Amino acid sequence: MTKLRVHKEKAGGGLRSNAGITMLELMIAGLIGAIILLAAFSMYLTSMETWELSGARLALQRNGDRVVKQIAFDIRHGDTVTVSPDSTSIAVTRTESGVTTTLATFALTGDQVINQHGTVLTSDVTDLTFSTSNGIKVWISMTLADDMGTTAVPYDDQRVQINSVAVCRNEPIP
Repeated sequence: MTKLRVHKEKAGGGLRSNAGITMLELMIAGLIGAIILLAAFSMYLTSMETWELSGARLALQRNGDRVVKQIAFDIRHGDTVTVSPDSTSIAVTRTESGVTTTLATFALTGDQVINQHGTVLTSDVTDLTFSTSNGIKVWISMTLADDMGTTAVPYDDQRVQINSVAVCRNEPIP
């Protein structure tokens, strides 16, 4: 059996024991530990929220980018683009051997971009604008937004704007 040694020293006129820690020291150490754990947990929750928000923004960016690439792809295969008067839809046409055919159409309907087959290419679109000065070079501007949480909490809303230019090149249709 090991015996605990107690050192007694003369300090300030009295005897002092160095046998262990006091209850007050233990409570202070516990309080400091709790504060550190609370801070770590708070940082964890904040980082998870940030991860969620950036994931939502990335999903919007990917969806918007995919749709703009599809629109640009179809424009490259046409030789003329007609933009609607409200600038929210286009028709891509191609003329071969004197016959003009519509290759593709894209339109904003509600908050969705649809093609000529009525297929929804993406949703959560708040703005889609096409513009052209010559029917060959087309500027595309699309804004997507979502409401991850509630409308009462606007800081969790994500918004992405995508701008691109596409040029009719009359490329062969694959």
